[in-house]
Amino acid sequence: MVRTSTQASATLDAEDQFDSETGAFNQTKVILNTSWGIILSCLGWIALSYYLEELLIAAIIAPALLGTIVAMVLAKLGKPLLARVIWVSSGIVAVTLANFTLHPAANPEIMYLVLIGGPFLTFAIGRENLQLALTLSATAVSLSSVLILGHDYFGPPLVSEEVAEKYIAPGTLVMVLVLVSLEMATFGIMAHHFQEKLEASRKKARLASRAKTDFLAAMSHEIRTPMNGVVGMIEILENSNLSTEQCRIVETIHDSSMALLTIIEDILDMSRIEAGKLELALQKTDILSVFEKSADTLRPFAEAHNVCLSIYSDPNLPQYMTCDPGRLRQITLNLLSNAIKFSKRPAEDECGHAILVVQLGKHGALEIIVADDGIGIDSSFLENLFDPFEQSSKVKVSNFGGSGLGLAIVAQLVGKFGGVIEVASELGQGATFTVQMPIVDPEGRVDPPDLRGKTIACYKGMNWSLGHFQQFVETCNGAFKVYETKEDLVAAAQSHSEDVVYLVCYRDENSGGNGPTGRDAWDFPPDTKAIYLTRSQNHLSDQYARKHIVLLGGPVLPSAFADALRRAFDPTFVPQEPRGVTTEEAQKCTKDPSAPRILAAEDNKINRLVLVAQLEKLGFTAVVVEDGAKAYELWKRGSFDLILTDCQMPELDGFELTRMIRTEEAQNGGRRIPIIAITANALRGEADHCLSVGMDGYLSKPTSLSGLEDTLNRHLAKDVLSGRHR
Repeated sequence: MVRTSTQASATLDAEDQFDSETGAFNQTKVILNTSWGIILSCLGWIALSYYLEELLIAAIIAPALLGTIVAMVLAKLGKPLLARVIWVSSGIVAVTLANFTLHPAANPEIMYLVLIGGPFLTFAIGRENLQLALTLSATAVSLSSVLILGHDYFGPPLVSEEVAEKYIAPGTLVMVLVLVSLEMATFGIMAHHFQEKLEASRKKARLASRAKTDFLAAMSHEIRTPMNGVVGMIEILENSNLSTEQCRIVETIHDSSMALLTIIEDILDMSRIEAGKLELALQKTDILSVFEKSADTLRPFAEAHNVCLSIYSDPNLPQYMTCDPGRLRQITLNLLSNAIKFSKRPAEDECGHAILVVQLGKHGALEIIVADDGIGIDSSFLENLFDPFEQSSKVKVSNFGGSGLGLAIVAQLVGKFGGVIEVASELGQGATFTVQMPIVDPEGRVDPPDLRGKTIACYKGMNWSLGHFQQFVETCNGAFKVYETKEDLVAAAQSHSEDVVYLVCYRDENSGGNGPTGRDAWDFPPDTKAIYLTRSQNHLSDQYARKHIVLLGGPVLPSAFADALRRAFDPTFVPQEPRGVTTEEAQKCTKDPSAPRILAAEDNKINRLVLVAQLEKLGFTAVVVEDGAKAYELWKRGSFDLILTDCQMPELDGFELTRMIRTEEAQNGGRRIPIIAITANALRGEADHCLSVGMDGYLSKPTSLSGLEDTLNRHLAKDVLSGRHR
């Protein structure tokens, strides 16, 4: 009964129970702010006991009154936790006494409803779990004792039934209802307070995220603008007449610039992921093409690190699926470049090995496996491997470089594809990364060669990884035979079979690199079918001059291997040209001096110089102005075949320039001129914005010479094919 009064006062002024500095609920303030209310309540019950001449009521009240006074003093003395323990304990004692001394007609057991909620208001969950558990346990023991032992366990009630029923029961019932309501109100106020704090935090986080995005956009633009000048001029230099030493210096500058751009892209990607702004640009994608181009891109990187790079693709894969090819390529490049980087060997040692396997996995999923025989990963580090900026302390990371973001980005991208990534590794034993992702909207087949009744033969001594060749051949229903020695293979070739192709090295590996090449290196009969493997691009021309079938390794691309097999068994076979604009059509656009007139708008002086140099190098006639307004006037007066425009410019930006041109074209029925954006803003959504206002393409700074050439040729050739080219 007395504890009921204590809880009532505790809930008063609940909104004042929050720390003014931190905003956290301060349980000690409950005591300091409500002590006088508790004391007045206790005095009221004592007055009633004197009026009824039932001094037992005052005796029951006494523990709560004394406990409140002591708690208030201790709180003032700087001992808040002890004060709260005494405060709650005094209430438990008072309620227990009431249940064992009052007549059951007073309904004293309903006071436990108040005691159950009291500790949760008095002690902080998490920081004061022990005190909370002890007080709740004490309350449970008290209630259980009353229920099991009964009110009269220590003797008959000391207060008459009439007094209990007439005075104490109504007062107790009303007080408990009020107190429980106040407790619920306090919890509600707390919930509302924390909900407001949460909403304020969310709003602050959204503002911070928006500010971060704006900052990243600005940073991207400010960094990419000067980098465009650096990379652009480097490519112009690379195509100039330089000495060997100058070429080496320019190549070093180019590689360093590309490394810096990679780090910038990683940081921007990680920021997009954290902001939840990373989206996939889904489109119909040639699966094998993505992986082959990724592996082919890393060919020079693998050679520089003395790593033998291999790729195997399952011939049963569909040809197309719906995905984001750029992000799929990013996943592959990150994993494969890591495999090469951590498998590098000194030039005088045997090469390291890295392999990319693309095949059908469980339940028809696309399975990507990247394995290497490099330094491996310590088992204790595996669980943190995909965290941002994590690099193992077991290896000297300065020897390998990197921002520590690559694998974190890969894991997030794989998740975006609805897939999973796993890693298996031991220190010193290499690593194997396995990605499983669903194949969405599969279409067509890669159309592997039919090798039924055919045999591919090689020998064990070859310095090539033959496992993926064998797997490919056997999947295509062919036989793969490995001879013990080169001599055994040559002897077998003397029998001459139309159904056997010999897979051999272009140069005798025992000749020290100076021996005969191609068929001259092998004592094959004249009509023997052979495919020659080489790691030197200089040997590729021989397949035209000497009718050899030469494959460039490191890696041998699956599509090239399949075409080589078809050509070996059928000399009339002609590989299918890639779909799209032919080389001849593109050359018509770039070589015809009357066709390639390019109007460019760029506000940065350095970038204007770079753009002019690049366009002249590619054989185009360029007119470059510093803002969109001048470009618009020139477009109206001149005869141009294509417009290149920066997006962010004074006076008139690239977006508004495009809108104005498209509007006038629609009104006057004029030819729709191709408009290509060149912008330093690398954040997601910029490309979509460009296309939405009517642009035809998008180039990100720094713009490479090859990227600029491909884009211009593609759009100019489209103009030729549509019959609109002037």
